[in-house]
Formats: sequence, C-alpha cells, structure tokens
Amino acid sequence: MISSMNTAAVKEICSWQYPSLYDVYNYMSFDEAAKSNSPLLKSENKDNYICFWEDGTLTAYINIYKKNEMVFLGIGLSPDFCGKGYGKTYLKCGLETVSKRYPNSKILIQVRSWNVRAIKCYESCGFAQEYKEIIKDRFGNDEEFVFMGLEIK
Repeated sequence: MISSMNTAAVKEICSWQYPSLYDVYNYMSFDEAAKSNSPLLKSENKDNYICFWEDGTLTAYINIYKKNEMVFLGIGLSPDFCGKGYGKTYLKCGLETVSKRYPNSKILIQVRSWNVRAIKCYESCGFAQEYKEIIKDRFGNDEEFVFMGLEIK
C-alpha cells in the first residue's frame, strides 16, 4: 500500500533504530517530534511524502520537495529493509512520481559521504556525484555530504 505521510507513519519512523554507524539516521521520539513541530507532522508537507507499507508496517518513505528550480529527494528505509536491494525499488517509484509532478527537472539527493551503500543505490538509478560539501548535520556536527544529481526528461 502507498500513502502520504500520516501519524501512523511518523510513529513508525520514530521507532526505527539503525545499527551503529547508521544510527545517525535514528529519528527523535514521536513525543519529541510532536513537540518540535517536525516537518513529518506538518499537514502542509504530507503530500511531499510517499509512504510504502507492507502488511501494515511502514517499509520506506520518500520525501520530494521543490525549491526554486531544483527538486530534492530523500529516502528512508526501515532498518529491516536496508542493504537488501529495496532502496532501488522505492527510489524508482519516487523518480516516477517526480517525473510526473516536475517533468524536465533536475533532482538532487544529499547523502553522507561515508554511506557507500546508499551512494551505490543512487548510482544504480542513474544519479551521478556532482560535488561534496561540509555542512552541519541535524546534530550540529560538521559532516561531509555528497550531492548527486539526475536530469528528468
């Protein structure tokens, strides 16, 4: 099943616990998300997200938003589905949605430079590394990110 972002999806995302190294992708608790007015919970953002469900469990979500002439895409997979090839399947679905919503656009994905697993997934879907940049992550730490681009025709 596919849905837009909703409270059930946010609760699932908040419960995901990634193993060491990838634990930087752990989200805050649902209570913290609600108190901080997380973008995941804002009703005006719900259609920017595509949530993928299997047997009542959230397996992945895609975030699509347009800023100026650029379309940004983000993907999150349940820890149980990471490293098993599911990312490519969900990413392709997200790319189909982008091509319908924003034809003839450029898409950018931002990924931590050490996340080789994600970089390989993005490259397998046609993304190419464009540049690297040191930026503050959501914890306030300087982190090197790779920006990868893809032209949608």
